[in-house]
Amino acid sequence: MNSMVASMNPNAGILVDVVLLAIIVWKLVSGARSGLVRMLGGLISLVGGIWAGIILKNLLADTVAELWIAPAIGRVLERAKDNLGLSDLLENLQRILDNAELPAFLKLNIPEQVLQMRENGASAVANASQLIAQRLAGWILFLLGLIVAALLLRLLFNGVIAPLIDHIPLVNETNRALGGILGAILGILLAGLLLFLCYKLLPVLSERSGRLFAPDSVEGSILMKQYFRLLPGIFKS
Repeated sequence: MNSMVASMNPNAGILVDVVLLAIIVWKLVSGARSGLVRMLGGLISLVGGIWAGIILKNLLADTVAELWIAPAIGRVLERAKDNLGLSDLLENLQRILDNAELPAFLKLNIPEQVLQMRENGASAVANASQLIAQRLAGWILFLLGLIVAALLLRLLFNGVIAPLIDHIPLVNETNRALGGILGAILGILLAGLLLFLCYKLLPVLSERSGRLFAPDSVEGSILMKQYFRLLPGIFKS
C-alpha cells in the first residue's frame, strides 16, 4: 500500500522539501537583514512584556477589581438573578451565571470557587462578582503590561541600540551574520513546528482528499526524514 500511495503522488515529498526550505531561507534572510540585535530585541521584548504583565497583574488586579470592575459585574449578575426570579442562593448561582451576558471564560468554575468562600458571609452573587472581576482585571492588566512593556523595549532596541550598531562597520557585519544564523535556527524550529502540526493532521486530511495527503505519500521528503531521525519521539504516532 505504501509504494502504491507514493507512486500516486510522487511529487508530494518534493513539495514538502520546497516549503520547509523556503521557511528556513526566509527566516535566514530576514535575520540577516534585521541583525542579531533587532532579533534578540524582539525576543527580549516578548519575554519582558510577559514579565511586566504578570507583575502588573499581581500588584493591581485586586484593587482594580474591587474599585471599578466588581460593581459593574455585580449589576450584571443582579439583573440576571431578577430576570430569572431566583433568590441569592449558591444552588441558583449556575443558572444566574448562565443567564448573565458575560464571556464564558469569565464564568468558568465560578460556582466551585464561590463554594469555598462561604465563610466570608457575603452572598453568592457578591462572591461571584468579586471572583469574575478579579479574573477580568487580571487579564486586562496582564495584556496592558505586556503591550506597553513590549513596545517600549522594542522601541529601545530598534530605535536606539540597533541604529548605533548599524554605524559601526565591523560590528554591523558581525551583527547581521549572527542575525542570519539565529534566523536560520528559528526557521528550522518554525518549519519543524509546521511539519509536526501537518503530520498530526495528515490522517484527517487524507480521508477528505483521496489520500493525497496520506502520511506515506510524503516519504520522499529529505528534510522530513531528517526531522524524524533527529526527533523520533515527537513524531511518533
